[in-house]
Amino acid sequence: MTTLSKKRLYQYGILVGVIIGSVGVFFLYLVNYSLILKALAEYDGASQVVLTISLRIILLIIISVYLFNKWFKQEAQYLSDIPFLLGMFFLILLFGKAIDIVWDLTFFTFSKDVILFFLKFRFIIIIFEVAPLIYLGFEIIFFRLEDRFPKLKNNRFMNKLRTRLIAIIVSIESLIVIITPKYNSLGFLLPFIVIPSLLGIVYIFFLAYRLNRLSVVKPGILTIGFLLYLISNIFRPLMMIILGETAGYIIIAEIVDIFVFLIIFLGLYKQK
Repeated sequence: MTTLSKKRLYQYGILVGVIIGSVGVFFLYLVNYSLILKALAEYDGASQVVLTISLRIILLIIISVYLFNKWFKQEAQYLSDIPFLLGMFFLILLFGKAIDIVWDLTFFTFSKDVILFFLKFRFIIIIFEVAPLIYLGFEIIFFRLEDRFPKLKNNRFMNKLRTRLIAIIVSIESLIVIITPKYNSLGFLLPFIVIPSLLGIVYIFFLAYRLNRLSVVKPGILTIGFLLYLISNIFRPLMMIILGETAGYIIIAEIVDIFVFLIIFLGLYKQK
């Protein structure tokens, strides 16, 4: 397959994924249309919640478009490239935030069974969301192990190994989410899914900064950005306990993350 045909294949693949995701989110909104309108009309702060999360979604769209555009401008495209992996992270995250709007406006109207199903669905999205970060992390880890295991210097072998490891991690985490019987228990699982991945990505960018690796981005700024994102994820549950699951809590949490993602975007933006 030529470089041009491979590029077209990747472009169509991403486009199809975006269309499928958009259609899925559209039908989710359509099914819950009346509940969303009721929440907007009756609950204080509902409109502000939608506006704040929408601003974050717009920022995520900008970052995703920038990263994929940067990837396609390269002479050759590989699925292990940093712009692609981070682009996938932000793309999946923006669909997750679109789903969060529906959840934030309607969760209190659902039965426990529906809440459990919705949360499991959202958690599985989170698992796939952080998978590109873990995949990226393996590159730095394997780089540190190349002297001990020379076979890791073979890019083809390393990429196959990374893919298998990611498949195992995603499968195990998804299975745990699926078999979890109560929605209260899912809340305890989230830190074990998100926090280790973010800890890993902070370490990776810090190590890249120390080793002068990943020259296509600014690893020093990304270290700070993802560290702040990690801290915001740790303090979210504490904020919810203090403020309650209210519109004010959601708005503050989202504004903090908008600020954090502006820093991350600054770390991703780099002119040649």
